[in-house]
Amino acid sequence: MSQVFRVLAVVAAVGIAFAVYVAVVLRPAAHPTPPPTGSPRPFSHVFVIVMENQSASTLLQNPRAGYIRMLARRYAYDSEYYGVTHPSLPNYVALISGRTFGSHSDSPAQRFSGPTLAGELDRAGISWQGVMQSLPYSGFAGAWSPGRSEAAPTLYAEKHDPFMLFPRLRAHDRQHVVPLSVLARELTSGAVPRFVFLTPNLCSDMHGQAGGPSPLCSGSQKGRLIQDGNNFLADWIPRILHSPAWRGNAVVFVVWDEGGGAPTLLPRALRAYMAPGPKAPPLLSILPVLGRLGGGNVPLIVIAREGPRHERLRLWADHYSILKTIEASWRLPYLGHAGSPAVPLLTPLTQATH
Repeated sequence: MSQVFRVLAVVAAVGIAFAVYVAVVLRPAAHPTPPPTGSPRPFSHVFVIVMENQSASTLLQNPRAGYIRMLARRYAYDSEYYGVTHPSLPNYVALISGRTFGSHSDSPAQRFSGPTLAGELDRAGISWQGVMQSLPYSGFAGAWSPGRSEAAPTLYAEKHDPFMLFPRLRAHDRQHVVPLSVLARELTSGAVPRFVFLTPNLCSDMHGQAGGPSPLCSGSQKGRLIQDGNNFLADWIPRILHSPAWRGNAVVFVVWDEGGGAPTLLPRALRAYMAPGPKAPPLLSILPVLGRLGGGNVPLIVIAREGPRHERLRLWADHYSILKTIEASWRLPYLGHAGSPAVPLLTPLTQATH
């Protein structure tokens, strides 16, 4: 029995030492309370483009990201913007619901209940659309395409399509989720929904394919993925900016879901990977002293037709701020953490002050 107690004591000591290490490494940085800002003027159109797995510090120094770097210089850029958590899926869910529901999984089998931005838009009579590159057809309900698993060289991934993860939306609004070709026609005709959530496929969003026979874009080819994502934005953002939808107070949010790189126990790498925004979830809900599991510092570029130019701000914010800013603009109730006073509006990035 004494041997058992000794083993338990060693395990407890190791656990306590690791807890202290993590708590010290992940102690939150001091961030000022966001200054009060007025609600943004009503947006005429909103486009949210979600890219994948890049930290701000690395992407904006990469020569393959030339178009992205130009956008960050020309328009409004927030250098203190963070993903909510890891891995990808809960960040997408947070963007349209204000919550992660405690998820730390990428499984597309997950389902979530509760109010969403899409539901709010339906009730308010504001048109919306989820646009998914490589979606086979409008309302497709599979988890992957092509193929039936992530092991196949798939392009569309339901884990990056938050609308299909909510059974209520899946049942009643699935025809609002359309292939990219539909948006291409709408941008030409001018019949574009007021809210567009655009997810590129796994080759265009910088994620890459997991493997399988002859992948089109291996997740290990980081340089190529950055180049392909840069090319996607260089193609589609001008289409938006030169379309009939680009009028009035239109805005494009270009954002990355979470920071890139693999987590390690090296303090600097661990802090960068887990750096939190205002409402990142605790690492362990029963031990909040361990710190928070943030999604890392990611790029946020805001292109607003009536907004600032050549503006670089340090506004401590996360994905809930995009949701909050859209809701404030259209006078919708705040969902989940979007209602927190710690989560700032992005008005300084969407409206010129001079």
